[in-house]
Amino acid sequence: MTTSLVASYRAKEWTDLVHKGQRLVGSESSTQFALGDIGLEMVPLPPKGKRPPMKAYKLLANYADEIGLPSERFEEYRLVAGAWPRKQRAKNVCWYVHAILSHHHDRFDMINNPPVHRKTGERRWTCDAAQRALGRKTRVPENMEERLRQVEDLLDDETTVEVVERAIMRKPAVVKRVAERPHVRETFNRAQTDRIREAREETRRRPEVQKLSEQQEVLTVLGLCSSFASGIGRTLPGLHLAELSDESKDSIREGLSRVTAAVEWTEHVLETGSTDMDAALERLIAGE
Repeated sequence: MTTSLVASYRAKEWTDLVHKGQRLVGSESSTQFALGDIGLEMVPLPPKGKRPPMKAYKLLANYADEIGLPSERFEEYRLVAGAWPRKQRAKNVCWYVHAILSHHHDRFDMINNPPVHRKTGERRWTCDAAQRALGRKTRVPENMEERLRQVEDLLDDETTVEVVERAIMRKPAVVKRVAERPHVRETFNRAQTDRIREAREETRRRPEVQKLSEQQEVLTVLGLCSSFASGIGRTLPGLHLAELSDESKDSIREGLSRVTAAVEWTEHVLETGSTDMDAALERLIAGE
């Protein structure tokens, strides 16, 4: 018994099966066009830019239901038949090719000039050839551009991307060639840098880390306050400030005004959370 594998068929057996299938497809195409012509008899195509009334669509839908067809399929038969007047239809070209080319403005010339079939060398239309003629994606890619388009479509799915990535990583020679490309390294390094930044941000948002960070900030400010207060406490008793000249006292008062401004600014930050300061305050605290 012959199996279903193509490789198990003799050349003549395969050719006979192909011709048989072509005859059946031709018979099917005749039926599809015949049904489409019935739809046109019931509801002719309106002038461009116009639409049939709703009752016309209901009539077509009722008829499709009566003969056991989905209404959308029957409407498709009707529109394709309308795009291909009887005299313009190619006898040896299936209905599906007519359907694919039905919206092309040069379809009548195209249908009579089929491309060369890649396997047989004959000039004949196939569904893939019709899609290719319109610049659309084909089921079976024939050149590098079509293969790349197919790959790009597959890579739209994240799961497929992960599978492809794992498959590539099992090919060291391919990985090495890809890694040698400057733009690949740049893209990888940028992605790695972004991931590190995201990881740091995620860590920073963790409650226990936020608590430690808060404690560190409090201790930092308290440490500055303690340093100033203890320094003044230890130093002032041994000084003779009252005996200083007016110019020296003014210098100390200027320093104290900087401290006061810094304290007031700290209060402002505590209240508002904003660490912005105007130019005058920035110059005062900096001692300019």
